[in-house]
Amino acid sequence: MKFIQEPREELVHLRADPLLVEQELDTRPDVAEALEKAVGFRAGRVYWRSEHDHLYALELGDLGRGRPTTATVYGFWDRYEPRPPEHEIDADLLEFLLWFAGISGRIDPADVRLTAEFAFKQTGRCQTAWPPDAVVRTPEERFVGVPDFPYQPAYVQIEGLRMAYYASGSGDPILCLHGEPTWGYLYRRMMPILATVGRVVVPDLIGFGRSDKPVAENAYSYRSHVRWMKKFLDALDLRDVTIIGQDWGGLIGLRMLAEVPERFKRVVMMNTGLPVGIPFSDAFLAWRRFSQDQTFMDVPALIRYSLQRKISEAEIAAYGAPFPSKEFCRGALVFPRLVPIRPDHPGTYENLLAIETLKKLDIPVLIFWADKDEITKPGVYALQSIFPRADEPILVKDAGHFIQEDKGEEVAQRIVAWIATS
Repeated sequence: MKFIQEPREELVHLRADPLLVEQELDTRPDVAEALEKAVGFRAGRVYWRSEHDHLYALELGDLGRGRPTTATVYGFWDRYEPRPPEHEIDADLLEFLLWFAGISGRIDPADVRLTAEFAFKQTGRCQTAWPPDAVVRTPEERFVGVPDFPYQPAYVQIEGLRMAYYASGSGDPILCLHGEPTWGYLYRRMMPILATVGRVVVPDLIGFGRSDKPVAENAYSYRSHVRWMKKFLDALDLRDVTIIGQDWGGLIGLRMLAEVPERFKRVVMMNTGLPVGIPFSDAFLAWRRFSQDQTFMDVPALIRYSLQRKISEAEIAAYGAPFPSKEFCRGALVFPRLVPIRPDHPGTYENLLAIETLKKLDIPVLIFWADKDEITKPGVYALQSIFPRADEPILVKDAGHFIQEDKGEEVAQRIVAWIATS
C-alpha cells in the first residue's frame, strides 16, 4: 500500500462511505499491533488511491487497551453522484485485504483469495470483473461499407474492456482524441495528411466506435475516461506525443497532459476547454437539457444538423454505426452530464489542479476555433489563460463544432506546418 497525505481540499467535494468494519481487533493483539506498525499510529486515518483512482481511507480507533481496537475502511465518492461500479470497489477492497493479510503475520493471502472466490460463487459478491451483460460490443457488420475509412482496427484491453484504435504512418505518435458522440471516423480527413509527419493513432473512447460499451450509467465518469486513456498510453507505451483533442477529447486530453506530462511533446486543441464550473454558453446548456431527456441518441441526425458542409448519406450513416440501439448509447448520453458546470461538480476540483500544472508546462500549444461553434466558444478564452505562451488561437471560418469534418484537410495542413517549426 502506498499511503498519501490527507487530501483535505479534495475531501470537501466527496462523501464518505464505510465499506469494511472490524470492531474486535483487541481480541487479536498481534494483528492489531501489526496494523499499528504498518500505518505508524494507533488511532487516526491513512489514505490511498486504488488502481481505479478511487480514494480510500483506513481509520483506526483506540479504546485505551494499548493497541488499535477498531478498524474501518471508507471509500470516498463524488457528492451527488452514484457509487462507482461495484466490481471496481470489490477489486479495490480485495487488494486492501491482501495487503492486510500480508502485514498481519498470521493470515495467508492465498486464503483471502480463496475466501473471495467462495463468496462470489455463493453470493455473487466479491465480483472483481465486469458482470455478465454489463458490457455490449457493437457487431462488426455494422461497420461494413463505412466509406472513406480504410483503416483496420487494432485492440488493447483496458480494465477488462476492449478498446479499439486506428493507426497510420510512422514516427513520433500523433494521438487524436474525438468527443461526443463520434468515433475515430471523425479524423478520416486529417489522418492521411498527419501521417506524413508521424504515426497517427486514433482511439475510439470507451463507449464509442468499436470500443466496448458498459451499459450502466455509473460506469462512466470524467475520472474513468481519463484513467482509461492513461492506461491506453501505457498499453501502447506512447512517448513524445503530439496530442490533438476536440470536444471531450480536449477535456480528457488536457487532464492526461497534466497528470503524465512526460509523455507529451506538443498540444493541439480544437473546440474544447477545461471547464471549472463557469461560464457556460446557453447553447451548451440547451444541449445538456435535451440530451438528458433522451434514451436513444440519433447520432446521424445530430451530425447532419451540426455540419456546415454537405456530406453523403453514407458518411452520415457511418456516425450512427456504433449505436444500433439504446443500450449502446449510454456513454454518449451520459457525457453532457459529466461536463463540470458547477464549482462543486465532479471534475471541477481535478480540473483546477490540472490547470495549475498546465500553466507551468513549457510545451508548444496550438489552438483552433470554429466560427460557427456556439456550444464551446467560451473555452477558447479559458485555454488562452491556461496556456499564456500559446500563439493566438486560429479562427477557422465556415466550420462548426465538428471541425474535423467541416475543415479537416485545412486544419491538418496547418498542424503539419506547425509541427515542422515547433
